[in-house]
Amino acid sequence: MNIKRKLMMRFVLQLATAEAFAFLIAAVTFFWAYQRLVDIRLTNDFASTGLEQLVASSEIGKDGIHFDPLLLEQVKKNGGWLQSLDENGQVNQSYNTPQDVPKKYAPGEFVSYWTGTRSFPYGLSLWVQEKDGRTFTLLYGQPNPMGTLLKTVSSQGTLSSNGKLILPHEVTARLKQLGGYIQLLDATGSELASYNRPTSAPTAYTLQELSLRTMYSERYGFHLSSEYMEETSRTWVISLPNAGGVATGNSWLPPEEERTILKSIVAMFSAIFLLFLLLSLWQAHRFGVPLLHMLSWLDALGKSVYQEPVDHRGIQRSRLGSGKWKRRYLIFADVMDSIDKLSATLQRDQVLRQQTDSLREEWIAGITHDLKTPLVSIKGYAHLLAEPQYDWTAEEVRKFSGTMLEKSAHMDMLINDLAMSYRLKSGARPPESEEIELNSWLRETLEQVGTDPFYKEEAILFRPAPVDIFVKLYTPWLERVINNLTANALLHNPPETTLTVSVISSEGGKGFTIEFADNGRGMDENTVSRLFERYYRGTNTSTTPNGTGLGMAVSKGLIEAMGGQITVDTALGKGTVIRLIWHDVVANSES
Repeated sequence: MNIKRKLMMRFVLQLATAEAFAFLIAAVTFFWAYQRLVDIRLTNDFASTGLEQLVASSEIGKDGIHFDPLLLEQVKKNGGWLQSLDENGQVNQSYNTPQDVPKKYAPGEFVSYWTGTRSFPYGLSLWVQEKDGRTFTLLYGQPNPMGTLLKTVSSQGTLSSNGKLILPHEVTARLKQLGGYIQLLDATGSELASYNRPTSAPTAYTLQELSLRTMYSERYGFHLSSEYMEETSRTWVISLPNAGGVATGNSWLPPEEERTILKSIVAMFSAIFLLFLLLSLWQAHRFGVPLLHMLSWLDALGKSVYQEPVDHRGIQRSRLGSGKWKRRYLIFADVMDSIDKLSATLQRDQVLRQQTDSLREEWIAGITHDLKTPLVSIKGYAHLLAEPQYDWTAEEVRKFSGTMLEKSAHMDMLINDLAMSYRLKSGARPPESEEIELNSWLRETLEQVGTDPFYKEEAILFRPAPVDIFVKLYTPWLERVINNLTANALLHNPPETTLTVSVISSEGGKGFTIEFADNGRGMDENTVSRLFERYYRGTNTSTTPNGTGLGMAVSKGLIEAMGGQITVDTALGKGTVIRLIWHDVVANSES
């Protein structure tokens, strides 16, 4: 899998995981908010919310009905009580019921308590539901301080001559404790006097506003109750704050529920933001560190430092002790491998360049010496011939001239070899080739080469192929290669060395080999590995007047330019075998 797919799959997987966590956070937040809203409703308005749940979650046993313990605990927390009545008003079961609550109700008695026509110290709520073929009547009661206070105020409260309310001490103490207030209104709904009224409360009421505040207390943050005094046309109004707090008057929900929803939204978005922040930091650590490491590595390569950067302990940051990639670097393994290979290549090239520079300097020094040596001889003989005080004989002049011609020819051959080596390096191709019969042509060429006075007699043996081989090759180049290989075998080996030249035809008549085998001293591995380098010289021209130190490099270039290849098989003490091989040249053979 390439790095593009790895990164795509990794990012898609991480994004999907982050989305799953975000959905989980949202689900947990919504669940918590829902549960909290239910708890608020059960606390603030158990009569309308909790009684239905209480019946729905109940179970009927032999000993009667059983309610959910958590809901019963909520009843107790609210300071309320429960009674289960049968058709005759008899209490079957009760929970947290005070002593002053009846154990049996007559029909008219119960209705008068419930409607408020008869004084009762508790607010009552009634729930009637049929379940499993039986009708259940649940009576829920909770302390009703508003009703008690209103009865006391309407019966004992008065308006003084200076326009202030005169109230019983227990009423004022209770109002301060509950945070409520009292108002006395005239026949038009305007306030005559008040006690503990906040500045946000109205000082005049219309019929509609008094009705709305009485019915929808959650909108205004206060429970409001009023009693009209028919004999004076005045109205006593008492207001106590809701359990959830004071509303703004423009809200659709009670303040406590609004705060719960706001908290849940803030918590949800904060958790999601923290999730993505941590994911971003993790991504930066997971992907940023390897990227910075690779950039640092590439920067080091630009500064010719071909090693992977290490930490303060000298350990590579990207690898384990076993040499494997660390987990965070594994996804970039392909890139890291490529950089590692690039480092090795650049380091190898640097070493090779240094070696090449050293060889070039060596070679230039050798070439300079090779050119200077014959030039010194030519210059010396020229000075001798030019001196007027000497009267040279004709024989001496011919001797001096011959030496000068010999040294000039050597310099010319050296310059030609230099030019040929650079031409071959530039991709020179042979001119138009001619067809020759290889056996006869090679025999004649070797006979001419063998006439060199530096070679001993019968030092060259020729073994032709058993059949005639007709090929198209550029004979001047091939002749030059034969001269170079012959000189290399006979001049740089002991005098008794013999060179055997063989022509071998490949099976099927496609391709042939010319083999040069000598029984000389052979070459070591270092010499063989550098035999065809232009900047390597095994010897210099001081050992023999023939050769330029470029013969093998030029020979290899000429053979390859003619479509062949050259191989060497040698070892110290076992002689040398050099083969000129053409695989793709069609050799027309005749018996």
